[in-house]
Amino acid sequence: MLYIERRKEILAMLVQSGSVKVTDLVDLFDVDATTIRRDLKELSKDHAINIVYGGAYYQREPTHGVVEINPIQKRTIHYEEKKIIAKKAAALVENGDTIIINNGVTGELILDYLNGLESINLITQSLSIATRASALPFVQLYLPGGKYRPLSGMLYGDLASKSIEQLSANKIFFGILCVSIQNGVTHPFVEEISVLQSLLEISQHKYLIADSSKFGKVSLGKVTQLNHFDAFIVDNNFPDIYREYAETNDIAII
Repeated sequence: MLYIERRKEILAMLVQSGSVKVTDLVDLFDVDATTIRRDLKELSKDHAINIVYGGAYYQREPTHGVVEINPIQKRTIHYEEKKIIAKKAAALVENGDTIIINNGVTGELILDYLNGLESINLITQSLSIATRASALPFVQLYLPGGKYRPLSGMLYGDLASKSIEQLSANKIFFGILCVSIQNGVTHPFVEEISVLQSLLEISQHKYLIADSSKFGKVSLGKVTQLNHFDAFIVDNNFPDIYREYAETNDIAII
């Protein structure tokens, strides 16, 4: 096979599946790894291809213009997927942990599956999560405070950020609206971003909790890069391109 034909086939595979591995292409085309890496490098010059260790992925154009919806609507969208993620996250919580659940329906659902615990500390900026957690006898609740924003249900501002800086946690379960390989984690309301960053900064282990609808989307304000997370806690429809990204960046998939 001529190299031109081989590269056309590789490009078609990238567009269709989102990613390729060098080892798979070596077996498929019966050439060495150096040749495949050269093919990928040449393809990346003219196409939206990002080369990573062990392969490459196709940079699909992310969806922009994400609009926040009211809290009642949030509870009805992808609810089963959110429950799957919440169960997985709750299974990681151990006695004596200090955890952060920043905000969101998935984060709130984690509280439903915290079984058999005697004592944990919980830090949150979500009024609804705090209200629900206050009814759990084994939870020591910390609400750093700030200005309340009804649409997100979150407390934010300089007062919140300064209070958070005085705390420390060993695990954060971080819910967010928009996740993209190119743009990382983004958020539509820029005034809340400093608080979200502060929560990530004080956490030893960082878990992204996001159902499959959140991936491939971009909003106004940058929160952090994807490779800052230790693990992605996801549902059964987790996109393959993000699975490849996680594997090449040593991010666990739960």
